[in-house]
Amino acid sequence: MSLADSAPLAPYPDPDTRERELDDLAATLGGEIVEYGRSREDRPLRALRLPAAGPAILCSANIHGVEYIAGRVALGLLHSLRAGDPELLRLRARAELWVIPSINPDGYARTWATGGQGRLADLRANAAGVDLNRNFPRPGGAAASRLPGAGSDRPGDATYRGPAPLSEPETAALDRLFAARRFHASVNLHSFMGTVIPARVSEREAYARYRELARVLAHAQPRVRYRRLAHRIFDTFTGEQEDHQHHAFGTWAVCLETFSLRASYTQHLRRPSVFWRFNPRDPAAWIANDVPGITAYFHAALELPPPPAASRRALPPAP
Repeated sequence: MSLADSAPLAPYPDPDTRERELDDLAATLGGEIVEYGRSREDRPLRALRLPAAGPAILCSANIHGVEYIAGRVALGLLHSLRAGDPELLRLRARAELWVIPSINPDGYARTWATGGQGRLADLRANAAGVDLNRNFPRPGGAAASRLPGAGSDRPGDATYRGPAPLSEPETAALDRLFAARRFHASVNLHSFMGTVIPARVSEREAYARYRELARVLAHAQPRVRYRRLAHRIFDTFTGEQEDHQHHAFGTWAVCLETFSLRASYTQHLRRPSVFWRFNPRDPAAWIANDVPGITAYFHAALELPPPPAASRRALPPAP
């Protein structure tokens, strides 16, 4: 049997190897593994915490099971820190860093078990078929958007938002963690759009600050610079993590879609499967591209006060 047959998703690791990698990083970096909850299939929800005297910041990933590259970038941040990257060493001295490489371990395990084959709805969701990044409360009780991709009320759809906000153990556990730690800044890693998507805000000051944070992030990326995707008027709430963190907990929060759309389509045409649409064959290149941007974003966010209170008021209902 060839390596490709035995590990069809190589170079990405199986779930147990990923967990051992996190344990090893915690041991060598002097960190603490925090089990902040359990998944729907009773897998541990684990974060690595690197204690420090400063404010807490969070890098989380893999809220969608199929998006393995997101977790590799999150772990790549820790590997770069262990290798002595000076900007990450400086960041560790200023802030308490939390890293969650897999918000959705059930989806990760299911994707591995199927070799990355199957419907996107099955590989993206948690064990209950819920898109966890549509399961957070919409700020101010905003109405559900009818725009494509903004969330569905129909079970079996790829963006099924679930029966109620925070209905899933994974999102409920994150919500408790957000309330306990009050992160100053957060990056939630996805794939494959090659964009930075800030929390939706309509207040001018917060919007301008997110624009600058996205600029700083892109400027630090050495190879592919991601564009910001945001609009003060026509954006909408979809039950996503960054909106919930910003409006409920006063966190500077962005979604970073690693792996560019162009690179994905080029690769997907050669390897037509759901998994390889979302994950590059060479994760190292995208880790090297995105870790400096994430680091620069955190440094810039730490220079800011928490988001202005006006930006956390109820906004108009979604279209």
